[in-house]
Amino acid sequence: MIEIISILNENIVGFSIDGKIEKSDIEKVTNLVEEKLKSQTKLRVYVELKKMEGISVEAFLEDLKLGLRHLKDFEKKAVVCDQNWISKFAVASNKIFTNIEVKCFPWSEKDQALEWIMSSS
Repeated sequence: MIEIISILNENIVGFSIDGKIEKSDIEKVTNLVEEKLKSQTKLRVYVELKKMEGISVEAFLEDLKLGLRHLKDFEKKAVVCDQNWISKFAVASNKIFTNIEVKCFPWSEKDQALEWIMSSS
């Protein structure tokens, strides 16, 4: 399940993940991204990953479409989680998708993650 997190900066899309991700969750994020892109040229993403219990095939395909359609619209992504494999995946994705900088933060550094995603650099 994905819950939208309200962050004051208009160029940031924030959400938390807890459980299994369904197509309706990705549609919710897609609607938010497309609404924000009406007034912003680049977006940043802030994710709190509480517990990931998988993703449905339909959700995966929707997420893939969202990512490909807006590939150049994102500049930074902060992921807060304590799962080591997510951090390794983020490092690998930095090498593949060079237009977006991805950093992972443990839960103990959640405040630093928010500071980083909101910083101008």
